[in-house]
Amino acid sequence: MLRLLATGTVRPLGRMRGASNETLLATVTGAECDGGPERTVRAVFKTRAGERPLRDFPAGTLSQREVAAYRLAAHLGLGLIPPTVWREDLGSGGSVQAYVETDPFAPDPVVLVGESAIDADLAPVLRAVLDDGSDVVLAHSLSSDMRTLALLDVLLNNADRKGGHVLAGAWRVDGALPPTVGVHAIDNGLSFHPAPKLRTILWGFAGQPLTHDEQRLVARVRDTDLTQLFEGLLAEHEVESLTGRAVALLSAGTFPLPDEDRHIVPWPPL
Repeated sequence: MLRLLATGTVRPLGRMRGASNETLLATVTGAECDGGPERTVRAVFKTRAGERPLRDFPAGTLSQREVAAYRLAAHLGLGLIPPTVWREDLGSGGSVQAYVETDPFAPDPVVLVGESAIDADLAPVLRAVLDDGSDVVLAHSLSSDMRTLALLDVLLNNADRKGGHVLAGAWRVDGALPPTVGVHAIDNGLSFHPAPKLRTILWGFAGQPLTHDEQRLVARVRDTDLTQLFEGLLAEHEVESLTGRAVALLSAGTFPLPDEDRHIVPWPPL
């Protein structure tokens, strides 16, 4: 899939509604290996030229951070972020990510439900009152995939983990094999800032001790020179900050608690 996304012919179909930056639904046609058959897949194309300037992230870097987030997840052996590549040959450049087809039969990782629906499998994050006066709760699943994603977001320093950025579905849908449905995290561009920026709806694991496997995963970030992995995508001090977050996580031995002096949930949260 990476080769197809990196070398295939990209044909934009149209802009995806609701995105803050230019985000295009596209098709990519190409082969997954030398001499292999051509196939066409759907993808999400985020252009560098279409990024809205932000005061706290360097201009024109969000689509590169999308690619860096995928590379970190892949380096750690996590399939949580769909395959994502950088294409310098498309206009001003941009990221191309495999499109996740949501599974209508899979349980939603993030839900908006009534108080009575909260059980041991859900972590409530926010409570609100709708326009009709009904009380609702925003909650997320406590599955192992969601716990791993929460840990990955701490390493990424993800500043915008909304509920709508967590999908239950599959990015490989070709008819040859049944799709492998799982949790997939999209919209990872607001990541890798050197200052504390973690804003997420995945606070259900806050304060919990890291397992041995989680400690080993974080230690891989601490002990690996990631300069080449992020070459051309992140600044040197941003890579150093990633290493620093891994060191801090291992020192604390727990998932971080919310900071009291800043906003910890993105808006809107869904």
